[in-house]
Amino acid sequence: MIATMREPEAGEVPLGIIRTPTPQLRAFVETQKTAMPAADFAAMMGEIHGLYGKYRAALEAASTGVRRAQALHRMMEGAVATASGVTVSCQKGCCGCCHFEVEIFGYEAEVLRDCVNGGVAVDRSRLEIQSSRERKSPEWLKFWSRDNRCVFLGEDGACRVYEDRPAACRRLLVTTPPEACTTLGAAVAPVQILLAEILLSAALDLGPKGHASISKMLMPLLTA
Repeated sequence: MIATMREPEAGEVPLGIIRTPTPQLRAFVETQKTAMPAADFAAMMGEIHGLYGKYRAALEAASTGVRRAQALHRMMEGAVATASGVTVSCQKGCCGCCHFEVEIFGYEAEVLRDCVNGGVAVDRSRLEIQSSRERKSPEWLKFWSRDNRCVFLGEDGACRVYEDRPAACRRLLVTTPPEACTTLGAAVAPVQILLAEILLSAALDLGPKGHASISKMLMPLLTA
């Protein structure tokens, strides 16, 4: 579920102006490339590029920092709202996705820093443990480990910064029962939202200030 930044590999479908597509967007395009007539595929790519340009321009129009984060979050909410007809099972207190390596943008970390400075207490020891890990560390695969809990997750399983949660968190939705997300080996069906992936791809291409796990992006801001 993490949007990663990498160069396309040989044989992959090129995405034109989108330099850093999320894995979900790349997979969607590759699937449609083989399933659709060439003309229809070209038309679809034109629409995707148009939406990408619209999102990128809107993000560029917002100054960097907290304002850009707020703009990204508003647009992500709009993208998620397009998943009409999908029964999402996520609810307050289900927190399986809050135990994995979730990557955010540097300007989103500034929002979380302001939450901490505003009185939201975090476990600094856990934050340091998480921030010291290499990206995609095997430690993140230790199912339901307390060391993997997001530092903003309350003991009741609810997010303590819900209104300010990162874009990646906003698009992590499933249709399977909440218990499946916290049951080892259970099948989980994530909701795939094309607009959300196009938006994240635009944000990845735009930058600045990096893109890494919550802990890696937040820790330097709290120790500066």
